[in-house]
Amino acid sequence: MDSSEFLADSEKPPERMLSSGISVDREGDWYYQEDKIIREDILELFLSNLCLTSSGTFVIEWRGQRCALEVTDTPFVVSRVDRIRSEETNHEKILIQLKHLPDPEVLDPSTLHVREDNVPYCFIRNERVRARFSRPAYYQLAEWIECDPDTSTFYLELNGNRYPITMAESAPTEDDVCQ
Repeated sequence: MDSSEFLADSEKPPERMLSSGISVDREGDWYYQEDKIIREDILELFLSNLCLTSSGTFVIEWRGQRCALEVTDTPFVVSRVDRIRSEETNHEKILIQLKHLPDPEVLDPSTLHVREDNVPYCFIRNERVRARFSRPAYYQLAEWIECDPDTSTFYLELNGNRYPITMAESAPTEDDVCQ
């Protein structure tokens, strides 16, 4: 899905949105009513057709239907982090693997931030939505985080650039996610 397609079509009235009975918990596990959805092909289909309304509601748009999700935090959870170096350019990049999706994304280190309970997040899909780092992914990322002794701030250094890890003060607003 092209990132420009991530935002749901605002022309569709919310009253036409179907109730899905689907929820996503804090760890990125998906449920239909109270039953855990375990088929990876179904989860990949849902995540590939996931959109965000202007009011901040996650919806699945598929075959002309829109179904709202109940999402505790974010449906995107980083499950793995790998730092790789290009042999040709000698530049490094960090790949993040999102839970239930087969292809990794390149981390934009300037989007790293910490929210409640010191849980790290980043923005994905062209900085349109937050992804939460799972505990194992956080530990992988933490190996590369350093503290500046002069300012006591944490940062990630990549290709000679320092990327401060900021503290987010509140939940995203409509402007944060949808504009």
